[in-house]
Amino acid sequence: MKYSKRILCAVLAALMLMQAGALATGATVSSSSARIYSSDSTSSSSAPLEKGTSVSVKDVSGSWARVSVKGVTGYVPVKYLKTKSSSRYKAYTNKSTYVYKSASSSSSKVSVGVNTKLYVVGVSGDYLCVQNASGSKTGYVPASAVSRGKVSTSSGGSSSSSWKSKVVKMKWYDGGSSVLSTGHYGYIYDIDSGITVKIKRMGGHSHADVEPATAADTAKLKKIAGGSYSWDCIPVILNAGGKYVACSINTMPHGDQTITDNGYDGQFCLHMVGSKTHGSDSVNEEHQSAIDKAYNWAH
Repeated sequence: MKYSKRILCAVLAALMLMQAGALATGATVSSSSARIYSSDSTSSSSAPLEKGTSVSVKDVSGSWARVSVKGVTGYVPVKYLKTKSSSRYKAYTNKSTYVYKSASSSSSKVSVGVNTKLYVVGVSGDYLCVQNASGSKTGYVPASAVSRGKVSTSSGGSSSSSWKSKVVKMKWYDGGSSVLSTGHYGYIYDIDSGITVKIKRMGGHSHADVEPATAADTAKLKKIAGGSYSWDCIPVILNAGGKYVACSINTMPHGDQTITDNGYDGQFCLHMVGSKTHGSDSVNEEHQSAIDKAYNWAH
């Protein structure tokens, strides 16, 4: 992403602050080529601005910022301004979502999990312009997926009694496959141990191929497996996409992986009603039985 776009996003943050009744946002001149113009046109009269000069941003329109410097009000291209870090505020994702390259769902994207920390620096329609802590990376997140504080993860911290009645069985080929989309994060709750593991779906067509989100989650998964990974079917509840779904997993690591620092060499399988194994392309009755066990535990 171009640096000038990152600066524009930061300047846009000034608009949000001013709309809330805050004072104008401070910025510094970031280029020795900057000039202040009498209007928002390079053909208007102008004067040079020294790099590092402090200005007060009053307004932003398109690629121009109306600023005040040493008692003089004029216009400066936003690409020559760098807003101060105090214009940012810390926030968190309130669900699994994507960070897009631009304010459009059709742009390139990377997935992030719930409670990912980020810094809001601007707004563009239904998207917030966000940065990482150092400000070295910038992207866009749907505004509806961002909160000022962390959110609780239902099966990650609450007693199962608060959500057991919501557990459903879903057919894999009739909506079940979209509960946890590829690249998104969710949770599995082991009904026998009460252990919750955060997972990421890395792929899968006939069923979900998932992996532990962190090394700590890998340790929990191994504990669920009784200390040794296996192909045994284990009844679990999937918490993802606002749903609680009776599922079955095995714990044996196999195949590819997208998370390389979780201490788990590969992926494991997550099945729903009617899902099939990759090898035989058939429904595994042991998994289906485990799904029934998970559902019956909840009801």
